[in-house]
Amino acid sequence: MRRVDVRDLSPGDRIGQDVLATVGALPLLRAGVRVSDQLKRSLERAGITSVWIDDDLSAGIEPSEQLSEATKQQTVAAIREAFLDPSKQLKRTPSLSDRAVADMQEAVERMVQDVMSNADVAIALNDLANADAYTLKHSLSVATLGLALGARVMQTFGWVDAKGARRLDSVAARLPALGLGLILHDIGKVAIPREILHKPSPLTEEEMAVVRKHPMIGVQMLQRADISPLTRAVVREHHERWNGNGYPDRKAGADIHQFARVAAVADVFDALASDRVYRAGDPVNEVYDFIISRTEIDFDPEVVSVFRASVAPYPTGTSVVLSDGAKGIVSAVHEKAVTTPVVRVLVDGSGAAVAPREVDLSKSPALTITSVCAGNPFKTFA
Repeated sequence: MRRVDVRDLSPGDRIGQDVLATVGALPLLRAGVRVSDQLKRSLERAGITSVWIDDDLSAGIEPSEQLSEATKQQTVAAIREAFLDPSKQLKRTPSLSDRAVADMQEAVERMVQDVMSNADVAIALNDLANADAYTLKHSLSVATLGLALGARVMQTFGWVDAKGARRLDSVAARLPALGLGLILHDIGKVAIPREILHKPSPLTEEEMAVVRKHPMIGVQMLQRADISPLTRAVVREHHERWNGNGYPDRKAGADIHQFARVAAVADVFDALASDRVYRAGDPVNEVYDFIISRTEIDFDPEVVSVFRASVAPYPTGTSVVLSDGAKGIVSAVHEKAVTTPVVRVLVDGSGAAVAPREVDLSKSPALTITSVCAGNPFKTFA
């Protein structure tokens, strides 16, 4: 399979994975369906920007997933209820019910199991959000990436206990509190007016001031919930920045909780790579470079070092251009060499189709990826 922009779909293209307008909803299109002009227009109207297609050129290429489909469905159901639960209340500062918290904790336990079972796999978030499902998908994506990063950060650098000692034990036991904080990091936004949250243009300074209240609103909403202080730290501090220029408390460096430092990277990564009502998402490789460029400015260098080594800037199924002008599809990502994946070359430097061949960039130092292909560069050869 390979990822293709909806605008570049051609009649007859075969959908490779179910297409969902909203995570957890019934599919708009089922895998195996052939694209028609009418179906293409329906996808565009639904805000779907890219889909997986399955063709001979991409045969055998499968997107890697951090979570099983069952875990995704359970988590999204819990997220949806958590974000709807406060909106049903008439209180000025609503709160989460014990049932909503319990459902999320159960879902997080499954997420932790899935993430830990993929501890030796490169992190590739293939299903980034479409505009009309942003809140649900953002919470799911941030939790997935944040858990994977958090586990590796603690396994690599340890965590600091109440006595100030750096420890490498009990990592798995700490992950549920991190996962719940990641899911709930934006819960305070339920109290932000919808016309601000969904404004299809840049916010004014006054509107930004309202949005910046959401971490503290989230903390207030969790006051009566039976959750760990570690979870609350993620909700309160995920917008703090390493150099002290974040909010709400302008904490800096190690004064920011380690979990919140992990959440900051996951939150920004997904926000920039995801489609929003007012902007298209940036290519994953560009967001990857941006995160790295902001180390010791916005982000903890320990977290960024793990991010750099673990997250795939060119996920499986991405169409890319190589330094010799050849084009192909990323067919596999190495866990220990995420920037030098295996590429299935389909077009040579002159633009002519060639017999598909796998090129392992980790073993071909003279070749590098120079860019991501625009459009659907292989449709004339499929």
